[in-house]
Amino acid sequence: MSADPVTVAAGRLEHMEHAWNRADGAGFAEVFADDTDFVDIRGAHHRGRTAVGAGHQALFDSIYAGSSVRFELEAAREVSPGCIVAIATSTLDAPTGPLQGINHARFTAAITEDGGRWSVVAFHNTLMRETD
Repeated sequence: MSADPVTVAAGRLEHMEHAWNRADGAGFAEVFADDTDFVDIRGAHHRGRTAVGAGHQALFDSIYAGSSVRFELEAAREVSPGCIVAIATSTLDAPTGPLQGINHARFTAAITEDGGRWSVVAFHNTLMRETD
């Protein structure tokens, strides 16, 4: 094992959470690989770090303006050397827009190491119903 999976995954989540709460799309995307695959809560597939950053900035500037998020790591394990799969939940508090109020989601992230840098190479986010 090259690094503790929980520590690696928690570090990525913390970075994303802080960037979200600053409404910083580029900062949010910093933990993603250049060629990342990101599936959002609507099922749209975004390709690349630049698209993830621009997409999130557009959200922060519109329907998620003034929102805050909290991420909680549920599990992380190394599935092969240098490859971690993490499962986490998010709690979004949106003051306005179509998701106004408190919303919960669960996501899966594949995180790989390349040249000593851990990056999210795949991310799939799913909005949860209240009973999930």
